[in-house]
Amino acid sequence: MRRFLTLFAIMFALCTLGACSVEKDMSPEPVEPTPEKSYTILYYSCCSGLDVAIEPFFVHAGELNIPEHINVVGQVKWSYGYKSDYSDGSGSVQRFVFDHEANKTEHTTFADISYRVDDAENLADFIRWAREVAPADEYIMVFCGHGNAYHPAFDDVTRGILRDDQFNSYLGIGDIRDAFEATESKFALTMMVCCLMNTLEYATELVPYTDYYLASGHVTAATSGELYLLVDGLIKHGQGENAMVNTAKYAVDADYEAFYSQVEHTVDTALTKSTRIAKLNAAIAKFVDRICALYVEQGYSGESVMMENHGFTTKDMDEALAASYYYLKPYMGDGNVSQYERYRRSYSYDIVDIVNRVAEATNDTRLMHYAGEIEEAADNAIVYYNSSSLDIDRVYHAVTLVNQDQWAELGFEAANYEGLAFDQATGWSGLLKLNKAKLAHDIE
Repeated sequence: MRRFLTLFAIMFALCTLGACSVEKDMSPEPVEPTPEKSYTILYYSCCSGLDVAIEPFFVHAGELNIPEHINVVGQVKWSYGYKSDYSDGSGSVQRFVFDHEANKTEHTTFADISYRVDDAENLADFIRWAREVAPADEYIMVFCGHGNAYHPAFDDVTRGILRDDQFNSYLGIGDIRDAFEATESKFALTMMVCCLMNTLEYATELVPYTDYYLASGHVTAATSGELYLLVDGLIKHGQGENAMVNTAKYAVDADYEAFYSQVEHTVDTALTKSTRIAKLNAAIAKFVDRICALYVEQGYSGESVMMENHGFTTKDMDEALAASYYYLKPYMGDGNVSQYERYRRSYSYDIVDIVNRVAEATNDTRLMHYAGEIEEAADNAIVYYNSSSLDIDRVYHAVTLVNQDQWAELGFEAANYEGLAFDQATGWSGLLKLNKAKLAHDIE
């Protein structure tokens, strides 16, 4: 593929007029071309059965003719028993570097099957290595593997990124944050090629460490195709204003055209500008304060007084919460029990849908105002969005939604939900501890 064209700036000499005419050289002064911004993509993957989908990048990377200013380095933990030209079946960990001169990825075995993907220090070590072998102006972090939305059932196993079947464990968002913090990382883009990652619990945690956050709220097809298209997008759009937005948009659109247009699969992808998360969370905090105050008010005044004073009760709020958009609902309509069983303890709901339903159910002036603020801020935070086969026009960031019984039963307090940057910014756990909504997404 063609290299991205460089931009040239040309300065012109000006003639001055005096009493005597003096001949001037009118040719433009030679200038150096504007240097291309260099990038390094860090690819961190744990296959856990996805080997055949992750491997193709290594076969086809040479087709991209990746220019010198774009580096691709990575680490892959192969599944035990998977054998190919790259994996010997032992479940080993390999690191790779794209060799521009040879026009292919070069692989080196780094560790055996005992390597812990869920260790923050291991991730930090990988980041340090990647920046040492491929220094650049900007860095992009890509995680690829199985993922779950944030919910503490069964401890770390159900609230993490990159499942490692060898240990039945996940790399948690806290581990990623700690690794980013330890390495003083700041990424131009963090891309999650994992299911159910577009949650405010995850996005908020990474705000200090990434300019943009790319993720899906739904179950997504985790393949190396996303990496291939990201590199292709970076080649075409990696320079100039809005380079990351244009690169991500190109990669997402190409992925949807290549894969999702061929199969019926419910998926969404959202690109979030991290600095805009703060305004969204500030609006959510006001909504949470108001709805919690209403729960408390009914607790001491009673249902009849609540109805007399406000024209609604907490039951109306509970019913609105229970009816909110549940991200796994599309996978349940066709009786896809096996898909549901894997994610049945995922309590991910659309934040904008939640607040709008509660506002409409209560007709409370303040809740309606706050819901409007939240939707506006959520729209502004998502700078690009694409979806496939959804029965609604758009979904926004997910948040965890459980009732007060589930808060205790699922161990949210033990998992330190209140320690999340999202909860500290919004007080969302206060709502989870008070609402009695019977969330109707369980199936037999």
